[in-house]
Amino acid sequence: MFEFEENKNTVRTEKSQIINAPIKNVFPLACPVMEYKWIPGWKCELIHCPNGHVELGTVFREITSAPVLANGVIAKTTWTAVLYEPENFRVYYRLDNKISSSLYKIKFETDSSGRTKNRLEIIYTPLNEKGRNNIKKYGITKLQLMIDFIFPMLKYYCEYGEMIGFSELVKIVRKSSWFGNSSFKDRLFLGVNQLAQKMMRDQTRKRFLGGLPVSKVKPVSK
Repeated sequence: MFEFEENKNTVRTEKSQIINAPIKNVFPLACPVMEYKWIPGWKCELIHCPNGHVELGTVFREITSAPVLANGVIAKTTWTAVLYEPENFRVYYRLDNKISSSLYKIKFETDSSGRTKNRLEIIYTPLNEKGRNNIKKYGITKLQLMIDFIFPMLKYYCEYGEMIGFSELVKIVRKSSWFGNSSFKDRLFLGVNQLAQKMMRDQTRKRFLGGLPVSKVKPVSK
C-alpha cells in the first residue's frame, strides 16, 4: 500500500513489492545503463558514469518523468546518485528540474524465501509556484503513477527475463488513480512525451545494446 505525508513544502509516497528473483540479480538493474534492458524505449543523456554502471556521483538526464515531475512534455530532469551502498543494496538519487527537486530512494532486501523485497520512496519538493501547482492539482496520484509504471517493468523483467509489453503498460496507466482524474491535456502530454522519447538520439543506448563498453566522464569545470 501507499503511505504518504503531505504539507506545504513536500509530498512523499512509497511502495514495496516482492520480486521472485535473487537480490544479486535485481539490485544491479537500478542503474541508468542497465535500464536499457528492462524499460521499453528507455533513453537518457548519460553525463557522468566512468565505469558504465551506477556508482556514487553518477549523473544523467531524461525526459521520461517530464509529465510527472516537471509538468511538461520534454522538460529534462537531472538525476544524481547521492548515495550508493551495494553492500546494503540501496541507491538514492536526487532529481532536479526547473520546478522541483526530489529524492528517489531505492532499497532492496532478501526475504525468508530468498526473494527480493523492493521498496521505492519518492520525496517531491516544489521549487516555485509552478511546482506547487503541479503537485496540488493531482496530489499524490502523480507520484504514484511513476511508481506504478516502474514496479511492474522491473518485476516482469526479473521474473521472465524480458521486457514487459507496451499493451500491459497502457493497462497500468488506465487503472491508475491519476488517469481517472486526468484531463485530455494531461493524457496528451503523456502521449507526446512518449513520441518525443522515440525521436531522441541516444548513442549510449546504441553502444550498450550493441555489446560495446559504455563510459562517460563529466568535464572538470575550470
